[in-house]
This record gives sequence, structure tokens and C-alpha cells, in this order.
Amino acid sequence: MSTIIRRRRASRMTLGPYRRHELLTGEVKIVVQGYSGYSDQICTDLTKFVGPEIRRDWANHRAELITFWRSGKSSVIFPDNLPWLWIAHGSADRPCWAERHLD
Repeated sequence: MSTIIRRRRASRMTLGPYRRHELLTGEVKIVVQGYSGYSDQICTDLTKFVGPEIRRDWANHRAELITFWRSGKSSVIFPDNLPWLWIAHGSADRPCWAERHLD
């Protein structure tokens, strides 16, 4: 008997785990179902998807993401964290991907 796991949909005001991971690391994780990031799931170079949507998300969540990245905490602090999008810790020494590419 299979188990169906239902996840709550994030509101449009929340960033979501894939977009948060991509803005912080620049890494696109290809998945079969449930992907809600910026990529088309074929190309994994996130710089090819920089446009109004990614810039708007960065502007709206910049402070929160930078604070997390520089804190050195793991991504487990986010309630919608997914295990395959694990960020062990950010870095106070190096800016996150979005800081380098969108600021």
C-alpha cells in the first residue's frame, strides 16, 4: 500500500524551497515532480533564467536570505525545507549566488 504525502502549497508571498535554494547556491536540482524553481529543468545554468521574476523574488526576500546565509545555520530552519535541497551552512566569508549575480 502506497502512502500519499501531501505538502501544503506555499503562498505566492513565500519563496519556496527550490527558489530559495537556487538564489542562495545557484544550483538547480532536477526532479521528476513538484519542481517550482526558476529553471526549465533542462538547463541547469541559473544565469540563463535571470529575468523580472527572479529579480523580484530577490528584491522581496534579499534581507532574509542574506541573514540566513551569513548566520552559518543549516536550511533545516525553514519549515518547507526538502532533504535533497540541504544547505549545510552558508558563509559569512562569501556572498550567496544571488548577491554575486543580482546585486
